[in-house]
Amino acid sequence: MLFCTINDFPAYENLSGYSVKGHHASPICEENTSYHQLKYGRKTCYIDHRKLFKCNHPYYRLKKAFNGCQEDKTAPPPLTGDKVYNRVSNIKVNYGKTVKHSGVRNIWKKKSIFFELPYWFKIDVRHCIDVMHVEKNVCDNIIGILLNIKVKIKDGINAHKDLVEMGVRFELQP
Repeated sequence: MLFCTINDFPAYENLSGYSVKGHHASPICEENTSYHQLKYGRKTCYIDHRKLFKCNHPYYRLKKAFNGCQEDKTAPPPLTGDKVYNRVSNIKVNYGKTVKHSGVRNIWKKKSIFFELPYWFKIDVRHCIDVMHVEKNVCDNIIGILLNIKVKIKDGINAHKDLVEMGVRFELQP
């Protein structure tokens, strides 16, 4: 019996069939994903995740440590296996080169092969994120940015400008 999969975020997309890129990248929030498009780097960053905390959590109402606003949204109800199956059951996948889609876009790209298992509908948590892998990548990038390690950073001047605009970093000195 397969209990769940443990993988990083790009592999999560391959295994679950859910697109984890773009403005609706959160598999929990889906169409209600809070995002911000960065001005200089033109990347999408995901914000306002305090809504996933319970209302009595100390971070839920904390303004100063976050964006200066108090959180007033609540988390969407979790998707059950039946709901996910209903969303993906009619998706037809054509492998190989395809013509670009016109019209309505679907966040779910394919039906996971795991739905062929008879118990997959009943599992509450079907895919888990490998936290150590994510922590290592995030930590490497943050340390590289803060210590200005040229080899470790994956950003350039546009990312630094975005950090300055967000108030995370001070203006760079030439």
